[in-house]
Amino acid sequence: MKHKNSQNKTVQRILTSKVPMIFEEQTVGDVERLLLDKTSEFETISYIYAIDHDKRLKGVLSIKEVFRSPKDEIVKNLLHKTLVSVSAHTHQERAAYLALKHKIKSIPVVDKNGVFLGAIPADAILETLYHETTEDIMRLGGVRHTSPVDDIFKLSILKSLEHRLPWLVFGLFGGILASGIVNSFEKILSTNLILATFIPLIVYMGDAVGTQMEAFIIRDLAINPKLKFLKYFFHQLLIIILTGMIISLLAYGGTTIVYGDKKLGFIVSLALFCAMISSIFSGLIIPFIFSKLKLDPANASGPIATIIQDIISITVYFGIAHVLL
Repeated sequence: MKHKNSQNKTVQRILTSKVPMIFEEQTVGDVERLLLDKTSEFETISYIYAIDHDKRLKGVLSIKEVFRSPKDEIVKNLLHKTLVSVSAHTHQERAAYLALKHKIKSIPVVDKNGVFLGAIPADAILETLYHETTEDIMRLGGVRHTSPVDDIFKLSILKSLEHRLPWLVFGLFGGILASGIVNSFEKILSTNLILATFIPLIVYMGDAVGTQMEAFIIRDLAINPKLKFLKYFFHQLLIIILTGMIISLLAYGGTTIVYGDKKLGFIVSLALFCAMISSIFSGLIIPFIFSKLKLDPANASGPIATIIQDIISITVYFGIAHVLL
């Protein structure tokens, strides 16, 4: 379950109102005097923020533009009015990502009416990126970012077992189930022993594609919590279908050439294609469900998604072989 602090990672924590602000009808000379008189009061002077008398943000002005423009120039004439801004409730990682994407040193924060609340300075953006990147790497590695890393010397034996054993037990019973599925096709295996040699390939490709999708959706959910899942799903599905077709054609050609058996090549290639398509469940849907249930989606990158995908891949493989042989 997500830690309460993860719900408080909005830009409210890192924005500052101590930034240079000027009315849009003032002059460049006014901006220069503001900077000279009050520089020590500002936390960042990357940009000067122009507002109206209702404190709505109208545009920004860089320091470079201030010192290369005539002193009597009206600020309004120099403003960059196409603004990249965030609300006070935007996740801090999203704000940092936008700053990097648009190559801006700090990012303004406004309310729903466009009232200027402050800005996120460059040092806060860099610190956020550092912490969020570290957190995402840990999540992709199956480590819950909201929990401390286990210290083997501080945890008791029982507590260590409590942290590790449930996931391994889940994988154990999943593995027993998978072996039972293989055993149920004993007859077809006894007459076509070569099928056994392709089990690692089928299982690997399904897991590999699923792992790729897990990495993408965990990252994309972190960057964009309001991700349009249906559109995202079909986009990923199209990519997997095209990838599966290419891999399957290569597998068909390679198997047919090496073993001189077109039917075997067709079985292997079709099983590969189906296993890769089925990985949309383990790689995309399971992490998304975890996220919607307010659970860390990175938990799905461990035994749960892997063993489910393995069972699906093996079942599909032998099911196809049973029908075609």
